[in-house]
Amino acid sequence: MPDKSFLTIEDVAARFGINSSTVYRLAQQGKIPAFKIGSQWRFSKELLDKWVMNRVNLES
Repeated sequence: MPDKSFLTIEDVAARFGINSSTVYRLAQQGKIPAFKIGSQWRFSKELLDKWVMNRVNLES
């Protein structure tokens, strides 16, 4: 099975247990690290993990 380094909106939503529309909105607003390929949003697993760790550290 290939390494899935880039996630879709649905992957990110499932990973965090939130609605896909929330992930979409956060991506559009630039509040979560994401980029577009054509009309589809993609999320780097590595950048997403770093983003989460930074958020956790800021709230500590």
